[in-house]
Amino acid sequence: MSKRDKLIQKILTGKSNITPAEAQKILESLGYLAEGPSGGSSHLTFRKQGKQSVTIVLTQNPLKPYMVAKLQLTLKNEGY
Repeated sequence: MSKRDKLIQKILTGKSNITPAEAQKILESLGYLAEGPSGGSSHLTFRKQGKQSVTIVLTQNPLKPYMVAKLQLTLKNEGY
């Protein structure tokens, strides 16, 4: 099992110790493009045509459970 697959499993099983860097790595591997923070914001928004955007807070380490749930939903919508 690759590191990417292990990380996807970690998210799908609801582990709440997902870091913003891990979330970014997975979203970018799925084809989401990151839009950087503007004006010093700590939020990073990922967009993919035809899909709902996903926003993560870069200063939350680990991510809060509701953000992990949003990642789970995104992965399920991508077929995982």
